[in-house]
Amino acid sequence: MRFLLPLFACFITVSAYDFALKPKQVTAEVTCFFGEPEVMNTTNNGNMVNTCYLDTKESYVVIDSGSSYAYAESAYKAMQTLKSLPVALVINTHVHDDHWLGNGFFAQKGVKVLGSDDFVHNAVINSPTRIQTHISPEAYKGTVPTLPTQFIGTDQTMKIGDQEIALHLMKQKAHSEKDMVIFLPKSKTLFAGDLVFNDRLPSLNGGNINGWIEALEEIDKFGAVTVIGGHGYRTDKNAAEMTRNYLIQMRSEIRAAIDGGSGIEETIQKVKMAQYQSLKMYDTLHRGNVESSYRILEWE
Repeated sequence: MRFLLPLFACFITVSAYDFALKPKQVTAEVTCFFGEPEVMNTTNNGNMVNTCYLDTKESYVVIDSGSSYAYAESAYKAMQTLKSLPVALVINTHVHDDHWLGNGFFAQKGVKVLGSDDFVHNAVINSPTRIQTHISPEAYKGTVPTLPTQFIGTDQTMKIGDQEIALHLMKQKAHSEKDMVIFLPKSKTLFAGDLVFNDRLPSLNGGNINGWIEALEEIDKFGAVTVIGGHGYRTDKNAAEMTRNYLIQMRSEIRAAIDGGSGIEETIQKVKMAQYQSLKMYDTLHRGNVESSYRILEWE
């Protein structure tokens, strides 16, 4: 276990940093904040992730709290100007900290935060956190790494207000050890977390290419008409298309290289996938994606 539970009462703080986040209505019930398709830095200050608010008529449910206390606070204030509702629940899709370091803001309000039991084993809250080392001190101020207050290890369905909310945990390692997707049967909306990327390259660091492709096949079975990923702006029913095509082509090319006797360095040089070079973060991520996938596929 690599974390210590924080003492919430010790942190009564308000961040002065305002992200000036702009909400975008995706469906009649869902409003999201879409981050920049880039790595966290002192320009975006962590505004590089997608978070969403579900209006259940009586309260909001938040899907991923974002990258810092200030980010969560800014999103909450923006939503209150649209419709003043309390937050009933925060759901964290997976353990990567850009999606849940805003939990502390909601914990101070006494809001329940739910995540998979993967947080017990793989959530990293070492100081400084990954986000803290990349954004400005002003934007990170007040952030206390705060894990979910409830962990689940199996699929669940709940009712909040007028919304049925289905939580589905991937059985195989994909983007992370245990990714969670959230499905709203009423509107056929699916929150895919980082199983779906758009406008920038996916990251396979710590993931599994085979499990990820299987997870995308599971997502298809929901028949969603709106699919909201963890990064990127596309939200139609085919929003997973780029991620899927990238992973399938990369797996095919790496397998062909392995079958031809190529070692890892030679394979990295071969598997360039030029049609994806225009996507943001290609130069940062693609080589590592090929390398990590090779290490998995060479043992098939």
